[in-house]
Amino acid sequence: MMHPLEERLDARVLIDLALVLRPPVEMLLNLAVKRAWRRSANAFGRLGPYQGRPYLIDPEDLPVAFALTLTKHGGTVKLVRRTPRPLGYVAVIAGEFVDLLALFDGSADADSTFFAGELTVTGDTGAVLALHNALEAADLRLADLLVPAPLAPGLDPILHRIVDWRRAARRNGGKPHGVH
Repeated sequence: MMHPLEERLDARVLIDLALVLRPPVEMLLNLAVKRAWRRSANAFGRLGPYQGRPYLIDPEDLPVAFALTLTKHGGTVKLVRRTPRPLGYVAVIAGEFVDLLALFDGSADADSTFFAGELTVTGDTGAVLALHNALEAADLRLADLLVPAPLAPGLDPILHRIVDWRRAARRNGGKPHGVH
């Protein structure tokens, strides 16, 4: 068993590493937002009064979170430190990374994920609904979120299998289906 000080140091190292990687991660995510906007510009208009308002996407199993701001002209994603009580966001959407990815690309049902306790939403529920509608209209693929555009078509099926496998493993007590 790890001493609490060692756990804090390990967490601190992970946070520092994630923040060092901030520029390439933000560049990749911002390119994904631009691609989604170019493919379906009017989808971001579905945010209505929530355009330009920041959302916090908080993957609870990662040491950092993502501040997402969308407008009818595109948007930005910033890597931010996780805080116990995030302020300044219209809404906070928290869950495991694979569940959030599945929500963003539409392969997971938002309602069932929420009611199964795999997702926590705080803040303005109207803003969350508007974001859900915008993302649904943007028709994102998982690969759009994770890899450079030229690699996306070939990697999308593989990424979906990995996310599905991880989500199934968590539901089966940490073991993926078929592994005993």
